[in-house]
Amino acid sequence: MSQGVQLHIEKSHVVMDNGILKVKLSKPGGIVTGIKYNGIDNLLEVLNEEVNRGYWDLVWSEAGSTGTTGTSDVIKGTSFRVIMESEMQVEISFTRLWDPSLQGKSVPLNIDKRFIMLSNSPGFYTYAIYEHLKEWPPFNLPQTRIVFKLRKDKFHYMAMADNRQRYMPLPDDRLPGRGKPLATPEAVLLVNPVEPEFKGEVDDKYQYSCENKDLRVHGWICMDPPVGFWQITPSSEFRSGGPIKQNLTSHVGPVNLAMFLSAHYAGEDLVLKLNPDEPWKKVFGPIFMYLNSVTDGGDPLQLWEDAKNQMMIEVESWPYDFPASDDFPTADQRGSVSGRLQIQDRLPQSFPYPLAYTLNRDKSKMGVGMKRPYPSQKCYILAKLRMARSGQGWERLKILLILLSVKIRSRGSSLQNFGTAELGSPIISTSRSLMSIANMAPAC
Repeated sequence: MSQGVQLHIEKSHVVMDNGILKVKLSKPGGIVTGIKYNGIDNLLEVLNEEVNRGYWDLVWSEAGSTGTTGTSDVIKGTSFRVIMESEMQVEISFTRLWDPSLQGKSVPLNIDKRFIMLSNSPGFYTYAIYEHLKEWPPFNLPQTRIVFKLRKDKFHYMAMADNRQRYMPLPDDRLPGRGKPLATPEAVLLVNPVEPEFKGEVDDKYQYSCENKDLRVHGWICMDPPVGFWQITPSSEFRSGGPIKQNLTSHVGPVNLAMFLSAHYAGEDLVLKLNPDEPWKKVFGPIFMYLNSVTDGGDPLQLWEDAKNQMMIEVESWPYDFPASDDFPTADQRGSVSGRLQIQDRLPQSFPYPLAYTLNRDKSKMGVGMKRPYPSQKCYILAKLRMARSGQGWERLKILLILLSVKIRSRGSSLQNFGTAELGSPIISTSRSLMSIANMAPAC
């Protein structure tokens, strides 16, 4: 039986402790510097500086910039406050407010990072609220994510699916003398790895990408003592790009990533670009960082099975009822949208891969999301569809979306942008009924 949750506030750190694990964060920065669990003093890489262990970061660029790169920014809070403190739950906040005197040097966002620990829970939750005020300068946001860097002397086995798990090379194997860089900077040929079994392999973090619809749990296993470190994402409502958008997961490091917004596999179309005089607010998360262990003599690979079971519990609990921020709508504040989606396609029926065939065969290829376009307060459905491979390669289709009926219930919180449409070519007419999108939050 674990104790209630305790919060220890020190001069430059704060510690959340529920008797199962301890999570230590810098104050007021909100960088996760230590995770103590199951006899291991710190699951995070102790060889790294504190700021390079567990952190939120983003990539931004000034309005008018093109491409998917920009300035990388590890998000460090400038103020700390306790949001909730009881034996059942602790929620803490690390906030960074934008300083107009730093225009052009700092991303024009107010960012509030939150961390939650519950009693009797072997893990912790984290989410963040990003806000851009109307009068602030426009900018681009190609990427934002959470990064955890684990101890390379402990975590050697990575799992992201039943058929995608294995022992992994060490980060040292990518260094000169052990690894040979290839055409892309992420790909390295292992020529003299520490463990000979990896010789001749190519290591590349993109080998472990996964579509959003399948990206619910992934992480690492330490064999001695048997401990698992898992990231569980119970919903995709705060990810960009739709269900078939691929994102990075875990990779050699050992590194564990939570990608919320990225242009990987898509390009500039998925870069968030805020317009002049455009207000914007977005909640990313919460996600659950789950820890587990097995008793002496137990099979460490059972940690993966347990993590999958916990993932299902988290999915069934969505939307969570415990985050304290008013910007995270609870179940009774969420709405539903129903209607019909009409896609006009002028390709002839004789085309080898007609759109209707693709839709009828596999509806999972179609991603539907919601967005409130600025400055209108109306709601629109936006979709993104990838067509089957033709002799000319992948083609993007023009999508005409017509809502014949819309029903919306909510109390008016801002909308999450799940993905935007790509407009492209003309074609045969077909229409498919849109399934009711229950609890797609928040509605407008």
